[in-house]
Amino acid sequence: MRVGILCCRKTLENLLIYRYLSRRYPTTFIDPRKLRLDVDLILSRVERDYLKEGLEALKYIEETTDIEVINPGRAVKICQNKYLTYQVLGEYMPVSIQVSPDNFQDVDYLMEEVGLKFPVVVKPVYGGYGDGVLKLEGMEDLKGFLNRYYGRNSSNLILQEYIPYRHDVRVFVIDNRVVCAMERIPKNDWRANCSLGAETRRFSIGEDVEDLLLKGVKKVGAHIVGVDVLIDEEGNHYILELNITPQFRNIMRYVDIPLEIVKYIEERLSSNNHRF
Repeated sequence: MRVGILCCRKTLENLLIYRYLSRRYPTTFIDPRKLRLDVDLILSRVERDYLKEGLEALKYIEETTDIEVINPGRAVKICQNKYLTYQVLGEYMPVSIQVSPDNFQDVDYLMEEVGLKFPVVVKPVYGGYGDGVLKLEGMEDLKGFLNRYYGRNSSNLILQEYIPYRHDVRVFVIDNRVVCAMERIPKNDWRANCSLGAETRRFSIGEDVEDLLLKGVKKVGAHIVGVDVLIDEEGNHYILELNITPQFRNIMRYVDIPLEIVKYIEERLSSNNHRF
């Protein structure tokens, strides 16, 4: 059996997965820009910077071959687009709207229509690591920002209800099973991204939180995914984002994530009858 890892960059996470997999199976990196297929299973680690090429490669693989793909193209497409994620999982997420060069001047009406109140979090539709994420407190600040932003940009943005949280948790899910949960504790910032210096600790999620996030994961069709969950002071919980190519160097302090991924791939390779 041979395994391919579909990606454009050999990040630390991708190299760790390769190191573990190659001990058990002939493993190769597959660049979607230079596609050659000679494997039995493909692990999709399509990066945001090469999303178009990656989705085209996945579509071709899924439509023209019987090679098993983890994660499937539909899940990648949904999870890499924050507003598309909200369209699919809105019932589990903070209230959100999308603004664009065509509608940003009507942002007050758009917010009123869905009951979105301040403060709001502004995010790029495609983005990560906390880059370009702002919290704005009022309409004057929001309109000023949007006017400046669309004076030099044309990318769509997400406006999302700000949830004052007690816990910001990254949950790593493989095959509809919680492998590990890690709380991220912000340091001198309201954002709890590890890339911004947040500290971490292992976290135990309750059954209600686990049920929520597994419903969301199942709905998008992801098999390996990092789920960001917020828990507020009253214990209400929300899915914030789904990370379809999750970084895991920090969560590896608690669980050997590459090993868990390899175990799942072994299960898939040994299952002759299952198809995604």
